[in-house]
Amino acid sequence: MNQMLIDLLGPEVPNHTAVSIGAFDGLHLGHCHILRETVEYALAQGLTSAAILFDPLPSQYFGKIGPNDRILLRSEQETRLHELGIERTIFLPFSRSIADLSPEAFIDAMQQVLHCKRLFMGEDFSLGKNRSGNAEVLAAMGKDKGFTTKVIEKDVLDGDVISSTRIRALLHAGKLCEADKLLGYPFFFSGPIIHGDARGRKLGFPTLNVKIPEGKLALPNGVYAVNAVIDGVRYASVTNVGVRPTFGLEDKGVVAEAFLLNAAGNFYGENAKLEFIEMLREERRFDSAEALKEQISRDIGQAEKILKVSN
Repeated sequence: MNQMLIDLLGPEVPNHTAVSIGAFDGLHLGHCHILRETVEYALAQGLTSAAILFDPLPSQYFGKIGPNDRILLRSEQETRLHELGIERTIFLPFSRSIADLSPEAFIDAMQQVLHCKRLFMGEDFSLGKNRSGNAEVLAAMGKDKGFTTKVIEKDVLDGDVISSTRIRALLHAGKLCEADKLLGYPFFFSGPIIHGDARGRKLGFPTLNVKIPEGKLALPNGVYAVNAVIDGVRYASVTNVGVRPTFGLEDKGVVAEAFLLNAAGNFYGENAKLEFIEMLREERRFDSAEALKEQISRDIGQAEKILKVSN
C-alpha cells in the first residue's frame, strides 16, 4: 500500500463513493458531462460524489503546455466543482513519484481512502507509469477491488471533439466566441482592482486596472468586449489587455484596463471578474493620443452592439 498517496488523498470517507478522475482543465462541456454523471449516480445510489484532479496539470509537469496556460486556476476549479455538486474534491500534487506509481498501487490507495463503487473517466484517460492504467485495465482491476467503471465518450461540437487542447488553441488565437461555446461559460480571470497611472482618465476614458493572476492562460494582447462583474453586479466594458505601446510602456508588462460602458465610480479595493466575450482588435501603436481616442470611441460602439448595451 502506498502510504504517501493515502496521505495525499486525505481523510477516509466514512461511506462509499462515486469518483471522477482527470485533469479537468477548464471544466468544459465534456468534463461537465463526466462530472454530472458522477453526481447523478452518487445521488441515485446513496454515495458520496468525489473528484480527483492534479495540480500542477500533468501536461504542465511534462512541459507540454506553459506555466501560464491554465484555463482555470485551482481555486476556480474548486468553485466550479462545488457548483456541479461534487461533495469531495481532491487535488493531488502531480510529481514524478505520482507519475511512476503502478495503476494497482494508485487504485489500492484510492480504495483505502474513498471506497469507490464506480469510477468515471474520459475515454482517453489513463493513469500510472507509462500511462499503463487505461480504461480496459482499470475495468479489469475493478472486478477484484469492488468497483465498476464508466467511460464517457468525448463530446463533439461543430465537427470536432471538445478538449482542453482545442480550447487552449482557440484562446491563444483570440477566438473567444468559439472557445466560450466549448467551455459553456465565458473565459474569465479575476483579480483586485489596483491603481494605475490614470492615462485612461486623461484620455477621457477612465479605466479600472485589474491585476492578472499568475498561472492563468494569457490571451493575445488586444482589445475585448468584456463583462466586468464587481460585487455581484455585471457591467459592460471595453478592456485592453496589453503593454500600451502608444505610450512606450512595454517594459511595464501586460496589464488589463477595463473601461465600463454603463457605470462610473471608485472601485479600488474591490475584486473584478472579467468575462471575455469577443476580441475586437489586436493591440497596436497609434501615432498620437488623439488617434487612440478616436479608435477607442469606435471600440466602444462595437462593444455596445456585441454586449447589447442600451443607450
